[in-house]
Amino acid sequence: MKPRIAIALSTAISMFSLVGAGEAQKAETCKSTVVGTLETFTLTSKVFKNQRAVRVWLPPGFDRAAKHPVLYILDGASAFDACTAFRHEELSADETLTSLIQARKIPPVIAVGIDNGSDVGGNIDQGAGRASEFLPYATAYFPLPFTPRGASFPAFLENDVMPAIAKRYAVQPGPDGAAIWGASYGGVAAIHTIVERPELFSAAIVESPSVEVGNGQLLRDTQSLLRAPKRIAIGVGTTEETGLDADAINAGIVKAVRQLAGNFSAAISPADVRLTVADKGTHDTPAFGRRLADALTFIYAAREK
Repeated sequence: MKPRIAIALSTAISMFSLVGAGEAQKAETCKSTVVGTLETFTLTSKVFKNQRAVRVWLPPGFDRAAKHPVLYILDGASAFDACTAFRHEELSADETLTSLIQARKIPPVIAVGIDNGSDVGGNIDQGAGRASEFLPYATAYFPLPFTPRGASFPAFLENDVMPAIAKRYAVQPGPDGAAIWGASYGGVAAIHTIVERPELFSAAIVESPSVEVGNGQLLRDTQSLLRAPKRIAIGVGTTEETGLDADAINAGIVKAVRQLAGNFSAAISPADVRLTVADKGTHDTPAFGRRLADALTFIYAAREK
């Protein structure tokens, strides 16, 4: 019999995985939903030895001479455009950022969408490439064999992605100018990065992190932290799983995410943490997008001197 927790992973595993022929055909005739200016370039990774698209959204009134903070968004193909998004369900980061910037609730932020490891291969691997790059340790619940390479993900960001952005755009230097967003397996990658390389990012947004990988390794990794990001927004839904034993599994997921938030708050140099438990919230990109405005407002809010 399948372990109960394995059933809970059906949604997480399928996210951002295989795009069928019908979806590809839709993409060919799709009308872009991008709001604002989106520039794309191809990044050659020395860390992962592959190439991928990096999608750079520029804020309203963008001044190329001015230095801007940068938000790095994992699963970048789903960040800005329904045409490239998994299931054509986008995060709507461009619409949300535009609204907040124009209302002067956050500074003019450059948003960098980084395609995942399955996007690299044309999304024909049922998510194995994505899992391989995002997860720093093995999990028994992924349906296909993969080699976990996520221990190298912080180096990928530091040595491949961030220098490429700094070369092309005027960015605010140091951790105060950098934040990271990740969800599901991408949430694992984001947490692993801020734990292992706390000097890279001063803020993070983590949505529905896959707390089951490594049999709860995220919880152990974040215990007794010396240094946490200055601010971290964590979100989770109460109905992420809808299958067998869903109520018990969802209660366990929320409990684990609460513990994760508490670990960051308990660091010796603690994070200012905002935990959002969304009633009837699900495990998908539109649900993450509905929490994005509040999370962005929180991590970019003016800090007391």
